[in-house]
Amino acid sequence: MMNVSEVRLNLINSTTAVKAIGSFSLDDAFAVRGVRVMEDKNGKNFVAFPSREKQDGSYEDIAFPLSKELYANITGAILKEYQQLVEKQSQEQTQEQSQEQTQTVAEKEAKSAPKKGKSR
Repeated sequence: MMNVSEVRLNLINSTTAVKAIGSFSLDDAFAVRGVRVMEDKNGKNFVAFPSREKQDGSYEDIAFPLSKELYANITGAILKEYQQLVEKQSQEQTQEQSQEQTQTVAEKEAKSAPKKGKSR
């Protein structure tokens, strides 16, 4: 069976169901672009494979795994990468907020500190 050798995702900051767009490769030999991590109405994430719109307005996948095992392998790797990116982004935002709060406290302390030097 083929194995997922690489997953690349870009997080999407929007209020739509699409949470990330990216690509994956199998055994460093075959790449698929246009996969999306989506969120359903219940808040659960799933992988949508590349698709195209048909004349009747419905969609059909244009690249997809044929076996359940490969499907599980691919979607598992993509969702794992997505979760890692979300956690990393969350940690970076927490660090930025913490740095901003530290700067604000330091600025307040600097303004309220008595001035040194001779007073006339």
